[in-house]
Amino acid sequence: MTIFFVIEFRIAEYLILVVPHLNTTNIPLDFHGLLDFGIKISESCSLLYQLLYKLPAPKWKYEFQTNNSPTRMEFLGKAKIEKLYSNEQKIFSAMSHLDEAEFTRALHLPTYTGYIGSAFEEKDYERGMQDSLIHFMSILFYEGMKSNKLAVDLVLKVQNDLLGRIEFRTSLKPFIQTMQELATECFIALKKIKNMTSLSIVEQCALYIKNCIYRKVTLQSISNYLGYSPSTISHKFKREYNMSIKSYINSQKIEAAKHMLATNALSPSEIANSLHFSNQSYFNYVFKNLVGISPTEYRNQIH
Repeated sequence: MTIFFVIEFRIAEYLILVVPHLNTTNIPLDFHGLLDFGIKISESCSLLYQLLYKLPAPKWKYEFQTNNSPTRMEFLGKAKIEKLYSNEQKIFSAMSHLDEAEFTRALHLPTYTGYIGSAFEEKDYERGMQDSLIHFMSILFYEGMKSNKLAVDLVLKVQNDLLGRIEFRTSLKPFIQTMQELATECFIALKKIKNMTSLSIVEQCALYIKNCIYRKVTLQSISNYLGYSPSTISHKFKREYNMSIKSYINSQKIEAAKHMLATNALSPSEIANSLHFSNQSYFNYVFKNLVGISPTEYRNQIH
């Protein structure tokens, strides 16, 4: 359950909604606490109105609706909490070493976050589940990045995506299962980043091209991603592969095009567009140059 407050008032044809950016989850639910909070909101709205219109603010009516206060949650004793905390540290330790076997084992132990999240789940406090999981995942990412000296920009991209998904999911139930799935996804992503950053520049370049085959890939975009100058990447790549980066990009895109021509009903123009060729004519030219026949002839030949 998420608690929030809204103040609304109408100006001409506009309905103004004011939602204070506060941690309202922890606002007391008793009447006096709500009354005091509501008065403060009213004062803020009055100030906003006067600043906008340079007129005295009207006397808005406001009312409070409250449900019964939730029952008090009973927590475990100190010794049991410490055991749960210790188990959770085993997860972070395994992440810091990217030890898959130990990580999997520790992830299935009772943990402090699992306990708190399940307590919130029992009370149907969705915001509490989200906050617990975001806190846990943030530490998990930090431990993996710090100990393995992973590229910060790559880790943050994955972290922002995953935490964003937690924030906007309609439900995290069942909490324990969701926690384990997302933690495993985090582990796999960080291990992939470590493997990638341990590759040579040329290997990283080739892997980036393959992973981005359905995007517009250029030497400059590769340079921005890997953090090396275009000339350095181009020189090393040509020496290793005996071809230019542009030629390699085209060869990988054509391999993908051959697979698409064989397995789905997209037209050659749709395939060219999905692979980010500048136009169908250039796609046809590159395809025929590498395969020896046009895309249409290739599709007819294999069907």
